[in-house]
Amino acid sequence: MIKVEDVSFKYNEKMILDKISLDINKGKFLSIIGPNGSGKTTLLNLLTGYLTAHKGSIEYRGKDISDYSVEELSQNFAIINQKGDIKFPFTCLEIVMMGRKPFLKRINKLSQIDKKIVYKAMETTDTLKFANSIITRISGGEFQRVMIAKALTQEPKVLFLDEAFSAMDISQKIKCLKLIKRLVDTKNLTVISVIHDLNLAYMFSDEVCVLKDGKLVLNGPTNDVMTTEFIGKVFDIQVDQIEDKGFLIRA
Repeated sequence: MIKVEDVSFKYNEKMILDKISLDINKGKFLSIIGPNGSGKTTLLNLLTGYLTAHKGSIEYRGKDISDYSVEELSQNFAIINQKGDIKFPFTCLEIVMMGRKPFLKRINKLSQIDKKIVYKAMETTDTLKFANSIITRISGGEFQRVMIAKALTQEPKVLFLDEAFSAMDISQKIKCLKLIKRLVDTKNLTVISVIHDLNLAYMFSDEVCVLKDGKLVLNGPTNDVMTTEFIGKVFDIQVDQIEDKGFLIRA
């Protein structure tokens, strides 16, 4: 679905990503992991078209990402970041409705079909109950669920998560990731997630891409990539694996 070929990127003269090549498969949950400063968010920003590679190419469905208009990308991609920056007192319903903006014509009015999509997304994310609540007055976990609903109203082919749930408590993280993984499995949604929590990456990912010092060191099926020996080497830690449940980091 997305093909990354020999991509390099630098800020000023500092190389952030160096010759990255990667195939991202449709209908899979791919996690991008690696130590801080390894280039994870930069890679995500290149994949979304927010940044442009200095060298190499990124193709989405066989077409260079730079050849898509902003509107076309918005009709295919949805992005959820770690922390929203909404200052105005919109209702949660109004925020979710904004997800339909890429599909609206000049009249800028939601059709009955648009409204059905909006309400379905809010039902799916269990956010309909505070549709009329002000977005700045709800909890962090509720806020991120509203952002998921907004993303779903775009009916994206690819959902990008940039540490989207890192500020949430573990219970809310798992609920959100279970919801998204269910959409991957039932709706053939493709998810690309930057994530720091190794256990959550292990639990929910179909495939894992590992970056270190701006280089791709390994990618493939989760069970093949996330071994105790490899994780210990990449992160310079000692870990034990607890059956098929995840990892225990040793001090």
